[in-house]
Amino acid sequence: MLGLVRSVKNSFAPINRIPSEVLSLIPDYSSSAGFEDQDAELLELTHVCRGWREIFTSRSSLWATLTCENVEKTRVYIERSKSSPLNIYLTKTDGFAYSEGALRLVTPHVSRLGSLIVWGTLDTTQDLTRHFSRPAPVLRRLDIIPSAYVHALTFPATLFNGDISPVRELRLSGFTQLPWRNMSNLEVFELRHKPGTANAYFLTQLLDLFESAPLLSRVDLTHFIPVSSNAPSGRVVPIPHLKKLTIRSPSGHYALLEHLSIPTGASLILRSPRNAEDSPIFDHLPKNINNLNNISHVTSVSLRFSMEAKCARLKGPSGELYLHGAWIDGDALSNIEHRRIFSSLEILNPFSTQWLAVTEYTSSQGPDFDKSHIPQTLLLMNDLRILTLIECDNLPFIHALNPEKNGSSNVPCPHLEELVLYIKKLDWFYTSELKEMVSARAESRAKRPKITIVSLGKMLPKQEVFTLRQYFPRVEYKVDVESPDWDALPGDGNDNKRGRGA
Repeated sequence: MLGLVRSVKNSFAPINRIPSEVLSLIPDYSSSAGFEDQDAELLELTHVCRGWREIFTSRSSLWATLTCENVEKTRVYIERSKSSPLNIYLTKTDGFAYSEGALRLVTPHVSRLGSLIVWGTLDTTQDLTRHFSRPAPVLRRLDIIPSAYVHALTFPATLFNGDISPVRELRLSGFTQLPWRNMSNLEVFELRHKPGTANAYFLTQLLDLFESAPLLSRVDLTHFIPVSSNAPSGRVVPIPHLKKLTIRSPSGHYALLEHLSIPTGASLILRSPRNAEDSPIFDHLPKNINNLNNISHVTSVSLRFSMEAKCARLKGPSGELYLHGAWIDGDALSNIEHRRIFSSLEILNPFSTQWLAVTEYTSSQGPDFDKSHIPQTLLLMNDLRILTLIECDNLPFIHALNPEKNGSSNVPCPHLEELVLYIKKLDWFYTSELKEMVSARAESRAKRPKITIVSLGKMLPKQEVFTLRQYFPRVEYKVDVESPDWDALPGDGNDNKRGRGA
């Protein structure tokens, strides 16, 4: 009777007015990151009262996550999970290992395996072979990742009876001979491979995988690209549903891109590690630019020329191309790379560009060095509306916009509406050159742009800033503590053009 009274009293608690089917959803929104914390919270919920215990133990999906470190716990979870898809996390490191006995309890239930995530050592593949050789028709995610000090785990061909066609997300470290040809449900593929172990046949294997996975939307490849391929030169594999392709490799990007058709709307991200000696555009893109349907109609170009990294990002309604690398350090060689980056924009068709941002551009060899590439690039951008220069030596760009000093006598960017300058060095604020530039453009009947000046940490001489009002239709002056983050620069030129404000 006392137990009944307590149960009735609990039923009148305000929280128990929440319907049980809603209350049972609370663990789904737990903020704990670790599996152990989530398990502890779940067990605490079942010890609040009899009603809560019935509610939470009866919801099978709450008990479907298994770590297999304890036999009795695994048995209880399997019983309570009923027919829900199982999510199994297996970890084997020097200090921790899953239980072989617990793993045996899972073996009969492989048919309802929803995801398998493995962090293991070299002998983990033997355990996978013994316990996961049956088909897994509802498997949606498969991750096989080596633990520390293990370069790669190559999963066995008998895994799931050689059929992982239900998988939608596949993450691997190491490769196999890919006995699975039917990957019709695969949407996400990530591969981390030991540097230097890929050969020409390796790329053909990858093309076979792409060809059997028509629904691929995201691909991430690290340390694997060979510089040559034994695939026929005319073989081009389309990936019609691709949204994002990321390649992190010191070289050989073009070897793969020669055989891929990147669709309209996709993002292509190519990253090279430090000290790579290749040029970002010429040496990483395919020779046949027609393979890159994602970079036509470019509306936004962002360039960065810091000593740590040189980056080029092109965006538009057709997609995104992002190249990132350290390439070559040193003043003289860096300027050569600057010139190559600017001049090679021509092959990427920036004619419809409306917004150009350049960060940390310097020229140690003087403005004459820049006359061969900056004016040529700006002349191509006939539709440019906004030019943003962030911590740059502005003189080469000011001269390039001046038809009397750009070496061509032509007015570049005739529709330019705004020039935005983030000034960190006072000697990079060229008042007289700005006046000459806008006057020469006005004489050529080009549109006079407004100018926005953002002083980074230091106050510019206001009298010099205000004299610009006689030449520009509008002058806006701000003071900020730091320049905008390059990675957060807008892609369409319509928002956040001027940083964080005054």
